[in-house]
Amino acid sequence: MDKNYYNRLAEIAIDDDAAFTELYETFFPMVYAMIFAQLKDISAADDVVSEIFIKVALNLDSHNKKFAFSTWLFKIASNSLADYFRRQKRNREDSWDEFLEREAPKSEQPEEKLLTSELTKDLLRALDKLSERQRRIIELKYWSELSNVEIAEMLNLSASNVGFIHYQAIRKLRELIKS
Repeated sequence: MDKNYYNRLAEIAIDDDAAFTELYETFFPMVYAMIFAQLKDISAADDVVSEIFIKVALNLDSHNKKFAFSTWLFKIASNSLADYFRRQKRNREDSWDEFLEREAPKSEQPEEKLLTSELTKDLLRALDKLSERQRRIIELKYWSELSNVEIAEMLNLSASNVGFIHYQAIRKLRELIKS
């Protein structure tokens, strides 16, 4: 992602709906993926993501140009998610089955579907066993497709520390899935 391009676009979007629409269309999939990964509930994710983009629209003029727009946006997303958790008593036993089944190609054989489903469940169980920081970095890296530098800015860590935590998380996931 081009930090300067999106920073300029955010500045223009303060007064230009078309610029805001471009920001929204670019970042919505990444923000939605991050929020859904945490909530595992389509309706709740829709609500939280809507809240995030309303906050973004209302506060574009407060974006600090020293930081990437994406960093600022994901900080708002993180804070909104924390607000949601404070407001809700969340049950972590929500199922991803409905979401994952819809995404699976229809041409798969039943045996392949079962294997994919089991591997996905194993991965989700393993993700739940990571520390909050490790899980957060995995989500930002893979679901939101952020770089180590962007993640570091967002979490107030060094990029090398993000890389090390990511390495530890991947190693732990491998161990958990093998066992």
